[in-house]
Amino acid sequence: MKKGILSICFVMLLFIGTAMAETYIWEDANGTVNFSEDISHVPKKYRKNVRIRGDVSSYETEQSSSAAESGAAKPSTSAPVVSDAGKPGEGNEKKQLRYGGKSGEEWRNEFAYLKADLRSTDDQIAELNGRLADTSRMSRSDYLNTQSSLKSLQMHKTEVGRKLDALSQAATRAGLPAEFR
Repeated sequence: MKKGILSICFVMLLFIGTAMAETYIWEDANGTVNFSEDISHVPKKYRKNVRIRGDVSSYETEQSSSAAESGAAKPSTSAPVVSDAGKPGEGNEKKQLRYGGKSGEEWRNEFAYLKADLRSTDDQIAELNGRLADTSRMSRSDYLNTQSSLKSLQMHKTEVGRKLDALSQAATRAGLPAEFR
């Protein structure tokens, strides 16, 4: 009995360390979102903008209060920003419009990926519904597995639809033209 309680306590102690771990999130000058479990790995110039995973509300509150103290309004991402296209040192002088920190092509790729995922899921749902139309040659376990797969695909379709709606709303806030959607 004592060994059982002792082993349970030991296992719980193993998980306490991982539950208390903090993840630091920051965005660098290129717009890349970075993650670290050690604040010392965050470059000093980005430490004032670090978010701690699970503590997003306090970060947004701090950001809005610091903007209010400085008398400046929060920057709006609705207007496109012109930036250098390509990598530094490549001699590429072409300028590229950025919408909410992303190029039009990045937006187009995100929309295309989600739309393709949605079409693929619809095709798989149609195939499973076709199988369920004639269950005479299906075992009970096949029938139950097909129903389970169908339910899982329907949930996935709902999630992809939500992501597509969220992306569309973000694109609208960023002022993305319809040609990139």
